[in-house]
Amino acid sequence: MGSTIRDVQDIEILRHYHLDQINPDQWVDEEDLPSWVHDDDLNTDHGGRVTPRERRGNAMDDETFTLSEQVDLLGLVKGNILKSKNVRGDTNLISSTQKGFSPQRYLYAVHADTSYDDLCVGVDRLKGSIDQRSSALKVLVQNNFDRFVSAKNVIDSVYDDMKEKTLNDAQDFGTQRLNAILRESYGKAHEVINPVLERREKIEKLRSTVGLLEPYRLFFNLPNTLQESIKQGKYQLAARDYNKGKVLLAQAFPATTPATSSDNASTHSSSTLIEIKRKVFDRVWSEVERIVAKLRTDLESQLEEPWRGMEEHERNIKLLFELDTTTDPVWHCLSSQYRWIKKIMTESYDEQIALVEEIRKSDEFLQSQNMIASGRTALFKQILGAVHSSEFENTFSKEPEVKAWMSIMIGVKTLSELLLRLLPDFWKLAVAFMDGKIQKVQNQKRRAAANVDPQRVMQCNIMVRDILQLYASQMSHMLVDNLVPGRPHPGENANEGNPEEGSDEKPRTESAVVTAFFLGKIITEVSNCVNDVNGLSLRDGAFMIMVDMMQRVRWRFVEVVCYNWGEDAKVFYRHEDWTFQTETSQTTVFVGLFYQFHAYCLRSAYKFASIWTATTEDSVPSDDVLAVVPAQYTEKIRQMFLDALYSFLDGLVHLAFADAERENNQNNQKQGTTGGDPAYSVATGSLESLQGGKKVKVIDISELDSRILITISNLSELRSETIPKLLADFERITAISILNDGKALIDVVDQLDNILFEDYIKRKTVVASRVITDGILYGGIDWYSIPKPTGVHSFMYEALLSLVVVHAQISEIAPPLVFRALSALLINMAQDCLRCFQQVERFGMGGMLLATLDMEFMNHTLEQYQSASSDEILQMIYNAVDRAYHSEGGENLNMEMAGVKSLLVDARHSTQVQFMCFKKPKK
Repeated sequence: MGSTIRDVQDIEILRHYHLDQINPDQWVDEEDLPSWVHDDDLNTDHGGRVTPRERRGNAMDDETFTLSEQVDLLGLVKGNILKSKNVRGDTNLISSTQKGFSPQRYLYAVHADTSYDDLCVGVDRLKGSIDQRSSALKVLVQNNFDRFVSAKNVIDSVYDDMKEKTLNDAQDFGTQRLNAILRESYGKAHEVINPVLERREKIEKLRSTVGLLEPYRLFFNLPNTLQESIKQGKYQLAARDYNKGKVLLAQAFPATTPATSSDNASTHSSSTLIEIKRKVFDRVWSEVERIVAKLRTDLESQLEEPWRGMEEHERNIKLLFELDTTTDPVWHCLSSQYRWIKKIMTESYDEQIALVEEIRKSDEFLQSQNMIASGRTALFKQILGAVHSSEFENTFSKEPEVKAWMSIMIGVKTLSELLLRLLPDFWKLAVAFMDGKIQKVQNQKRRAAANVDPQRVMQCNIMVRDILQLYASQMSHMLVDNLVPGRPHPGENANEGNPEEGSDEKPRTESAVVTAFFLGKIITEVSNCVNDVNGLSLRDGAFMIMVDMMQRVRWRFVEVVCYNWGEDAKVFYRHEDWTFQTETSQTTVFVGLFYQFHAYCLRSAYKFASIWTATTEDSVPSDDVLAVVPAQYTEKIRQMFLDALYSFLDGLVHLAFADAERENNQNNQKQGTTGGDPAYSVATGSLESLQGGKKVKVIDISELDSRILITISNLSELRSETIPKLLADFERITAISILNDGKALIDVVDQLDNILFEDYIKRKTVVASRVITDGILYGGIDWYSIPKPTGVHSFMYEALLSLVVVHAQISEIAPPLVFRALSALLINMAQDCLRCFQQVERFGMGGMLLATLDMEFMNHTLEQYQSASSDEILQMIYNAVDRAYHSEGGENLNMEMAGVKSLLVDARHSTQVQFMCFKKPKK
């Protein structure tokens, strides 16, 4: 045991003093110590601190010291030996996997304080672990021995081959080829580098030159910069760079004062440098000018392109000023735009006129020219009923006349929109030009008049006037001249558009309703265009061209509508289809149709006459303000208003008496040439028909009496309702009183009524007059010797029965006329009786009683139709009979008259059924 302890102590002493034996015989320096002799003393400075180098090494060792290596090899220390033993120094020396592993250092570092017995146990464990590994290694070698041998043979073979071919003295051990390549490369390097070195001096000179020109780098890059900006469409940037270039050029060659004699040499040298510098700058600037000149040309070309907006034109104009253009870009743009505007307006007008003429020359349009004259009543009713509807154009778009008017309206709208799209931008640019707001001047305070040519200003106003004059002439031809065949073009007639000295030529015969409808839309379009132009505040009286044009259009529209109004009124009777408004009405639909037509034409004509047109001094009025209508306008409308009514009344008389026209209408109905109008029919009897879901009477108008009675009823409606309403409409619309004209018109209506009524009564009186004449004078009655009567004479029955037929006819067609007609017929019968009785020379008792009985029977049967005139005539008959009565003496007149009364009662009672129609209805 003692020897063991002593041995341990000796080991510790040797380790502490770094000795290999207890009794050394030679001094060993520290650097000569073996690699395994390292401890904390060698790796620490005087203060026991680890040096920075050692810290870096320890840190590196710790990083390479894996987890398995941190476990004790002897199995005596649990856990991490680095942490538990606080190991320091080079860990590669204590790592069994490292090439520099030192068992001594491992024992010193890990097991310095481990007892001998424990070390013996650890050695046994280590030996057992090594034996296990050796066995495993032997098994591994045994299993892979063939592979090891094969790999060894291959390696030896490769090594021998390399040594034989390249790794020999003849090949400089493989470096011979490499040396040759290096020598060749060295020679080529000299060939390349020597010129480079030669140029280096030139580069240095150039660099110094560039240094001098560095402040002008932007100037020398200017051509490329300009081309790139132009290529990208950045014209504003190009103009800015161009102006910067001009500034740099001016800075490069400032004005210098003359040199003195003392520095002539330096001045000469400086002048030479400046001249060289100037040539360089001039060459660059020449390229810049070439690029900018092309840009100016492109921008000027763009000013001639009409599809570009005015904002783009203004931008290009400003750019041209910034690019020092020698021309006036504003005037160039205005001139180009002026020519293009006139060209496009002319082409558009020609195109629209061609479309209108194409429609008007078509067979379809020519066949439908006289729509009213063709008897197309149903279509006319539809047009008149839908004239206030927003769907009017769509509903009748297939009608030739509507097609023609729609083409005119589209032409007007197209030209107006074209003017309003082109003129405002043109005028805006012209105003900017005339006011000097675009021109680039140096002195901003003198911008106004200093750089604007008065001649150019005047020319701008002339161009605007020309554009407006072109539009006005186009509208005049389309809306003034084109409505009149053969009328001269604008400017050919000095009196054109003068209401007092208009042309005698008449417009085409077209529907007044369709014409007024489309003229209303057209004049609204033109008026809006004129007002919009007025909002531009044109100068030099240019707007008066539009005012004059509007006046011509106004007058022509009034003229055309009035003419077609009058023409339609003359043939309006052809729309009479003899259908009544309702089942109980005595007035035909025809009267109401005329009222709609007449009122619409009146409103349309006055609308055209009073359409508001702005002037340069006017402001836009409210909706209820109208222009002052000239006297000639209102007079023309008034005259046509009355003429159309008179023409309509003439048509009524024509309807009543024109058999030829009636027969023609009948033939058209039978042949189906009335345009398919179900209301335009001729009835064969007293029937009922349905119209618009209502029952209406249909009368046989083949009889003259029926037509006269209906016409008289229509005249009555006109006199009491329609004409007063029309007169009131006229005064309300025009604010003009036509009281005297109204009275004259009513007088004409009364005259026509009397003519028709008297004609009817005259023809109906013929039958009764003939019967009475034949009965009194030629019936074989001896009024002197005839016996006392036993009843009413037959001629009186027959005469009264003829009135029953008249009563039935009138009651069926025009019941309100019954009293008037029967009263007139009673008077005529009484006059016929008076005339006949006055021709009887004498009456006896029987003749006097028979005449009294007959007159009393007539008087009592027609009692409700008596009048002062009929009573007076009846009294004259009694007086005539009394004067011719020759009394025989001894007669008892009272008794005889009582007998007459008895006979009268019996006759009335026996004929009450036959003459029930004459009985006064009970209230």
